[in-house]
Amino acid sequence: MSDQNSRAAYANQVQISGSPYDFTIDFACVEDVRNNTASVQPVARIMMSPQHTKVLALMLLKHVAAYEHAIGVIELPSALLNDMKLGNLEHFISQVNLNE
Repeated sequence: MSDQNSRAAYANQVQISGSPYDFTIDFACVEDVRNNTASVQPVARIMMSPQHTKVLALMLLKHVAAYEHAIGVIELPSALLNDMKLGNLEHFISQVNLNE
């Protein structure tokens, strides 16, 4: 990817929706949280096929596993994982074969 056609952006929130035909991933940045209100600024909307989305998910999983292997485990609150129904996700990350 050439630097001319790309720009860096920071996002600290993501929303994912899907249909049988495509997935939509909306990235946003939550800023200025005061008095239980926040300013949410859209960053990017990415739409891709289910196949491409699955490849992206697997690539992210492999990169997180490599990061944790090199740097250390990224700690997440168990309440967050349970709320998102991702309680077993840590097991999947630990099972990634970094040699493949």
